[in-house]
Amino acid sequence: MDSRTWAVILAAAVLRLSLSWIFPSLNSILGQHVAVTTSMTSFKQLKEGLHLYEIGISPYHGGVYHQAPIFLLLFKLLGKFGSTAPNSLVVNGVYIFTDSLTSYFLCAISKSPSLAKTDQLASWVIASIYLFNPLVIATNVARSTAVLSNAAMIGSIAYACYNRNVLSVMFLVLASHANIYMVYLVPPFLLLWTSKRGSSMASGAKYLLLYITASAGLASIGYFMTGSVQYLSATYGFLLFFEDLTPNMGLWWYFFMEMFDFFRPLFTYIFQLYSFIYVLPITFRLHNYPLIAITCIVGITTLSKSYPEVGDLGVYISLLSLFRFIFPNVRYTLVAVLVLLHSLVLAPSFYHLWIYLGSGNANFFYAITLVYTIGLTIILTETLRATLLFEFTGGKDPSKAVAQI
Repeated sequence: MDSRTWAVILAAAVLRLSLSWIFPSLNSILGQHVAVTTSMTSFKQLKEGLHLYEIGISPYHGGVYHQAPIFLLLFKLLGKFGSTAPNSLVVNGVYIFTDSLTSYFLCAISKSPSLAKTDQLASWVIASIYLFNPLVIATNVARSTAVLSNAAMIGSIAYACYNRNVLSVMFLVLASHANIYMVYLVPPFLLLWTSKRGSSMASGAKYLLLYITASAGLASIGYFMTGSVQYLSATYGFLLFFEDLTPNMGLWWYFFMEMFDFFRPLFTYIFQLYSFIYVLPITFRLHNYPLIAITCIVGITTLSKSYPEVGDLGVYISLLSLFRFIFPNVRYTLVAVLVLLHSLVLAPSFYHLWIYLGSGNANFFYAITLVYTIGLTIILTETLRATLLFEFTGGKDPSKAVAQI
């Protein structure tokens, strides 16, 4: 990376550190907002779970903690180097380093052999799109553990692009251990892991077996920590069966809040199936563009998973910045940007009107989350359309092809 990229990373680190020191209550405010964190990523719940674990009580009793056991081990280790309070130097350093590392991985992907022959944005621009995205900054300041799982996911992509597949598998194992929806990325990752000339189905099976074995090994940590497999239902079961109806930026909570309990199991399966059903078709159709396939699946899970947050959109936009070569084929960029800005500005206001002022109701907040979903859907469909059009025209700008005709 050049000096401008390092300057961007340094400036972003200073910004994050300044926000924590100048506005010490900001992480608490953002950490409790339903659009920024959920029960699956909340730092406050992580601290509660860590306290229970340190005094010898299983954090998975009583529905207090629903995150992966690896976070307990990580922050217990960090506690030996200092305080794990949200504004402490240790926690600040971990989150700033994680975001900086994520931006480094994104820049590395843009310079990888997979994308080196395409028209790319400068590294400092790609780093800026991620590091100075308000959604990413808010997620970092709120101390959402999604920052850590997203870094592992992007690191897995970066290592796969450079054919360091074992490291790529390990990073994806970490990401999917923290966020079960990352399992959906395994099919397009198999395309990346076997994209090297001479690779065969056997090598793909080898990496898949390594992924399954490493995942099982990491999952066993929870058993040795708590002495039971109860954590599986408290983490993955909690997410898959949508046990917390707290409002968020997703599509689930309003349906299940209004639904009779008798119908909940059926619609839980339907909603989870909807978030998975696109994975294999997108992987097969975009087999020539596995990085775009991964990005599209990230976007689909951002749209349809049970506990989404705005930081997911920030990561998705950052991944899209790697594919400048499809930008000329995108039609409704302005519409999508305005729709998303409209929803992101009004969502906190509508939630405040409903919960704190009592001058609104659930329809206020849910209506604006539907607008948010429309904006994200426009971006997804335009990404797919632009990629297919780029493939159809043989990698040329279709507007120039028309002009030549």
